[in-house]
Formats: sequence, structure tokens, C-alpha cells
Amino acid sequence: AAEIVHTLYARDDGGKIELWTPVAHHRPGNMDRILGGIGPFVMHRVEIDVAGRSVSLAPVPGGESFQTEFPRIRDDRIGRRVSWGFSGLQSEELDFDFRGILKWDFERNRLAGAVRFPDGAVGGEPVFMPARGGGGGDDDDGYIGMLLWHSATRETTFALFDARTMSDAPVAELLVPRHVPLGFHAAWVGEAEFQTQLRAAGALEIRAEADRRSTPASCL
Repeated sequence: AAEIVHTLYARDDGGKIELWTPVAHHRPGNMDRILGGIGPFVMHRVEIDVAGRSVSLAPVPGGESFQTEFPRIRDDRIGRRVSWGFSGLQSEELDFDFRGILKWDFERNRLAGAVRFPDGAVGGEPVFMPARGGGGGDDDDGYIGMLLWHSATRETTFALFDARTMSDAPVAELLVPRHVPLGFHAAWVGEAEFQTQLRAAGALEIRAEADRRSTPASCL
């Protein structure tokens, strides 16, 4: 038995479904984790043969010794064939204690790279931010952005890592003037989509105000 919480990527290749996902196998008595009774989450490639009515799974080569969760591809490529994916590198001591970023190569079926944060730094979900607008560029043409909590200095920074080179050194890192608590999930919203959402929110507010004005006082 095994547990799957978040999936990374899937595609249908001639009737065989290829699924990439962190998998944690059943481990009775292991109650020291947030999800009790299971072992560490390790990236697996699952092949579902629909016609043959069979399923096989195996750890992705190169990633067998890494615990990982919160997998992501770039949001503007969801539903399309892509070559690269990313996930959070967890420490071995605690669940969801992300100490780096892992990069996965779907074409060569392997771990392609790893970013390791400085000692004492904890991150979150690796969100891909494209380097160019309009959905152009390769699947790894951009940056992985996230907030980092530095336990030694008790400071929060926002860091951008090169998704192509996967260098440990961030491309840019900005100090956040206030502590930001670590969260779970995140999303990248480009300027055009942000403006669309602002207009939609404004239209909703105008309609709500009109409804309030048209409602008789006795009904309030």
C-alpha cells in the first residue's frame, strides 16, 4: 500500500499513461510524521497500461535518496506535453521542511538538478515564473520563486533561482521588511492576468454596491 498526496505531471503515450508523483509507501507504526503510518515521499514514475490492465511504478533514477513533495510544472503549460518539472526537497527529520528544490527530466526519466538552500533556511512550494511573457520559451526558461525563512537571523527573504541552471546561488534575493509565516501552496500571476482579476474584482464590488443601494432599509 502507498500514499499519494500531490501529483507532478502526467501524459498519455499511445494508451499508456505516464504519471510522475511523490509516493510514500505504507510503514506500520511510523507515527512520527504528519501523515502517520507511511514512509518518506520519493518521486516515482507510474505507468498505467489501460489496454493491458496493469500498473507499474518505480523511483525516478537519481532521486531515490531524496524526500520530496509539493511538485509543480509551469502553470501556463498545464495540459500540454512538457519536459521539466520541479518539487520541494524535504529534510529527513521533518515533514514539509523544505531545504531545497529538485528538477525532474521527463524525457530522460531522471533527476536533473538540485538547489540547496543555505543552512537554516526553509522554503515552500517551488513556483515557476516564466522569463518572458506570452507563454514563450522552454519549459525551464524562467525562475523558481519563493519566500525563505532564515532561522539564524529570523528574517524572511524572497528569492529567485534560475530554473535552467539550478544554481544554489539565487539570481536575486530581497529582504522582506516583515516576517511572513511559511504557507503551503502558491501561484504565479502575470501582469495581464493580475489586471484582469482586478477588473473582475472591481466589477463585483460595483454590483455588490448596487445591490446594497437597491435593497430596502427594512430588509437590512
